Amino acid sequence: MPKPVIGLTTDYLDGRPSYWMNFAYVDAVVAAGGLPLLLPFRLDTADVARLVDLLDGIIFTGGNDLDPASWGEGVHPKAVPVDPARERFERALMTEVERRRKPTLGICLGSQLMNVHRGGSMKQYIPDLGLEPRLEHRRLEGADGRHKVNLEGGSVLAEVFGSGDVEVNSAHKQAIGRIGRGLRVVATAPDGIIEGVEDPGMPLWLGVQWHPERIFSEGRQIRLFELLVRKAGGR
Repeated sequence: MPKPVIGLTTDYLDGRPSYWMNFAYVDAVVAAGGLPLLLPFRLDTADVARLVDLLDGIIFTGGNDLDPASWGEGVHPKAVPVDPARERFERALMTEVERRRKPTLGICLGSQLMNVHRGGSMKQYIPDLGLEPRLEHRRLEGADGRHKVNLEGGSVLAEVFGSGDVEVNSAHKQAIGRIGRGLRVVATAPDGIIEGVEDPGMPLWLGVQWHPERIFSEGRQIRLFELLVRKAGGR
């Protein structure tokens, strides 16, 4: 059977006039049996539907911070805004993917967009929250934000990893606040930060706050990509 085509949203690097993609996203999709297709964001949103025709599934990848105007806030001083063209394109892309019920995995920014797309909000700077126990969710020099997350029983994540805890690698300064329509919280860090959401009414609509592509060869992280490829292939 042909390999399912998995779309991967792209970013830019340091404002350079080029698209950027970490090899790890592509490598993880290939290792899971999918055929990766990189999606440029400097396109007319009128072309989104035709682009989605090419895809069996999609990964909304990581990146900088969403425009908080959509949930009624100003930009936090520590925020690094995502390219407006990328946000505009990915919002249109997510609307079309959702309409067609295409299997979808959101990673870091991708999971945040899934929540905001459904009317949710973000907490713009985790260190401001004064949470206990103190965890470092950011990817700082000399640290990769490793910590445990607890998985909710009966969730897709629990089916993938098994019940209980799983170690993840966080690299984010923002976190999901108000939960969007139809979403269920399925993973939380010990300090209460939301690390995973899903819509149980969709074939696959799953967002994780960590970066499984960077550690897909560790533990059971590859299973997230295998799940997406399997669902994209109609299995």
